[in-house]
Amino acid sequence: MVLKTMILAGLLAGCAYCSHGYAHEKHGIPGTFVASLDTTQPEFTGVASAVRKGQQIQLVPSEIGRTQQQLRTPRFCAALASVECIGRPDIKVKVHPEPTQWRFQWDVGFPKNGELLVTFDSTPLLLSEQQRNEAASDGSMLLRACEADTRGEKLRYEPQPYKNTVGFWTEQGDSAAWKCHFQESGWYSVGLLQGCGKGQGGSEGRIVFVKEGEEIETVACVVKETGHFQNFEWVHSGHVLIDVVGDYTVTIQPTQIKQKAFGDIRAVSIVRQQKQISTDEE
Repeated sequence: MVLKTMILAGLLAGCAYCSHGYAHEKHGIPGTFVASLDTTQPEFTGVASAVRKGQQIQLVPSEIGRTQQQLRTPRFCAALASVECIGRPDIKVKVHPEPTQWRFQWDVGFPKNGELLVTFDSTPLLLSEQQRNEAASDGSMLLRACEADTRGEKLRYEPQPYKNTVGFWTEQGDSAAWKCHFQESGWYSVGLLQGCGKGQGGSEGRIVFVKEGEEIETVACVVKETGHFQNFEWVHSGHVLIDVVGDYTVTIQPTQIKQKAFGDIRAVSIVRQQKQISTDEE
């Protein structure tokens, strides 16, 4: 009787877990999980079902999706490796990233029972599932483009392998933000892995460290021309002093877009320094 009660309690707890949120996870093989994503959420359009397993998502288009030859999903926090129609290599699928959704489109008839297999370079978490960034043991922190919360009219995360960047930065009011946790106080070096097209360089911006709604530190950045928006180079922006440890939001905000676009940002590097930085060096 006790065993039956424990089993029933476990089943009820599991049902309570899968009744809310985007996904119901089943833990199995170490390092992987299976999750049925909630396709009734408004970010999904033309999708009958979506199952996430490890670094892949299987998408079944609905009848509407097959008729319109496209479907939409929320954006995920991982770079794309490949997209294919299972068993039909002749069907070519294009991915069009938008600010809050990704549009998967094909130009031929899709099999009635066909599925799209989307493979990523890491577990494709939804933005709502993202955890804060923590520093590594050496005091460094890497903020990846795929983890950015893009805010504004046009800015978006572009997941294609040759991009993997925060891009389409044409509006000065758009910004990108990352949640971070600093465990040690001190000076930190800040750099951007950035790309910028020929003749498009020189845009200016601010990298702001916000704690509990208050700007604690700010470092200016100038986007360097690299010959192409997907020619990425590390550019050092400056140093910040973090006096108080804890949770922060790190935000990149343009202050002047010189030409057509601010630039593409693939990553932000924040590295703790072992000695005090003289402000004369800035």
